[in-house]
Amino acid sequence: MTINRVVVNRLRLSAVVASLTLAACSSDLPDREEPENIVWLEQNWSEAQRQWFHHADQGTESFLIPLEWFTALEQPGLNIFGASELLADSNYLAELGFIPDPVSSENPHGLPVGFSVGQADAARPGHTPVGLTCAACHTGHMTYQGTSLRYDGGPAMIAPDKLMGALLRSMVETNYNGRQFNRFAEKVLGEGNTEEAAEELKKEFAASLMRLIAFTFSAIEEQQQRTILADVEAGRSSSLLRALAESARDTLQQIEGFARTDALTRIGNQVFALDINRPENFAPVTAPVSFPQIWNSSWFVWVQYDGSIMQPMVRNAGEALGVGALITLDANAPDNFASSVRMDTLHEIESLLAGPDDAFAAQEFSGLRSPAWPEEILGDIDTELATTGAQLYVQHCQSCHLPAPNTAAFWDVRHWSVTNDRGARLLDVPLIPLAQIGTDPEQAAILARRNINTTGLGLDTEVLAGERCEPMRVRDADSASYAFSLGATVQEVISYWYDANDIPANEREVLNGGLPNCLQAPESYKARPLNGIWATSPYLHNGSVPNLYALLSPVEERPVQFHVGNLEFDPENVGYESGSGRGYFLFDTSKRGNSNSGHEFADSSSDRAGIIGPRLEEDERRALVEYLKTL
Repeated sequence: MTINRVVVNRLRLSAVVASLTLAACSSDLPDREEPENIVWLEQNWSEAQRQWFHHADQGTESFLIPLEWFTALEQPGLNIFGASELLADSNYLAELGFIPDPVSSENPHGLPVGFSVGQADAARPGHTPVGLTCAACHTGHMTYQGTSLRYDGGPAMIAPDKLMGALLRSMVETNYNGRQFNRFAEKVLGEGNTEEAAEELKKEFAASLMRLIAFTFSAIEEQQQRTILADVEAGRSSSLLRALAESARDTLQQIEGFARTDALTRIGNQVFALDINRPENFAPVTAPVSFPQIWNSSWFVWVQYDGSIMQPMVRNAGEALGVGALITLDANAPDNFASSVRMDTLHEIESLLAGPDDAFAAQEFSGLRSPAWPEEILGDIDTELATTGAQLYVQHCQSCHLPAPNTAAFWDVRHWSVTNDRGARLLDVPLIPLAQIGTDPEQAAILARRNINTTGLGLDTEVLAGERCEPMRVRDADSASYAFSLGATVQEVISYWYDANDIPANEREVLNGGLPNCLQAPESYKARPLNGIWATSPYLHNGSVPNLYALLSPVEERPVQFHVGNLEFDPENVGYESGSGRGYFLFDTSKRGNSNSGHEFADSSSDRAGIIGPRLEEDERRALVEYLKTL
């Protein structure tokens, strides 16, 4: 299948990975000491399954450049004594939060967990795709007294915007430093490093740098693009390109930091602004969220923080598009909605997460399970205190988060009232309205309120909408709902792949997880079960509370500012250590999208929104924290 690369490559870069805010990108990174011991926690996966998940190719090209370039670039920061270490060095990427992974059959290039290498394009020799897979954002790790604890499906402590900032600086320095470019060309071209080949590589490299900077600014004006490309084609050093690069590097500011991204905004920017070169559809990043834990999510009726998507394939294909899969969006193109997304791989990932058995019928999850608190490393759980906490959980938490998953009450059929097309029961996770939960509204508002211009995309698609999944026709419009336009676009991309690969109707139902493409945009947040909650800090959907103890405290006792990026775990308060350190991200709860209010246990006399229970005394908070370690 051929994808229209003129359309898709013009200004595309991963909405999840890339960032408009690249200033704090490379020179100021945390120091990561190599752990004395590495422990992967038991989660019902074999080592072979884990390795495959860590590097499964979803069809993404997250960095705008091929593997051959990515592995030849040097770390940013000009070295007057000669060559610097490589950007792809595992120790350097570890400073950005990525988990090092040794060379293996699944990872022949020794890239970190979450990096995938695609199939080489025969039409473009020397351009092997490299991108991120879902393991990059959904593999957790923490350290405690020299031991590194790692677990699948948990929130990652990565900083994608810092990675893209480092990539931008490295490319700028390579483009404008002759010796550095010569070293780069020697690595990329090998024995074919002739003067003519190096000159062609230089042209291609400069054009790619322009596209990377274009993403940084949403778009470079057409006249500016023509000026830059004319300079590049003529072999001249473009002063305009240099000025834009320096501006991107020096004037933009980081707002997301470690362990979170504004995924929904970035996916919309990628698909509806950059992929179709329509800058008016670009929206600012205002609602960063923590990377959610994904164990057991395959069995939920509604997924995403705001409970907006039902079908697993739509959820996963949308994620792949946001992490840099190629796509053609043009109603006049014969291959409209063609993409590089690999639906077969997405289904394999979902099947691995869900497991082979019907969860409700088996009364247990057979796929990826949440990690148990490792007492031999983090210390024993106080069973007497946890028993008191269990009673408090029933009293204060169970009405929203359901009975604990390790109790028989969790498997009551009333909580599993929805069935898919294959007859398997699904967990109907409660959605809590914003007015009740009182947490930051920005994430829920994205789908509920954002409109985009979709004219010329070729949408005339029936989806299902709302809690009752009623039919709804989505068509091109100059002011269309982002939520339903995105769902319809992803559905068309999936259908194109099914048709192109002659997938029969019954097999399509299996790949779709036995669920229709039902969409909604409620201003609510999902109250998921709390198994494994101890391994998912920082807390609330936007990561605005550093540990469980603070989450159970009134808002005025929660930190107004704290640092994120330290991997050392605090087993008493249950969360990462949040003190200052070189390269850590300062989380400021006063900024838009960062509010730490809501989900609060406080005095009933308070008139604040989001009070869900009475004020908890110190011993009650400690008891609840101790109990939550057992889930």
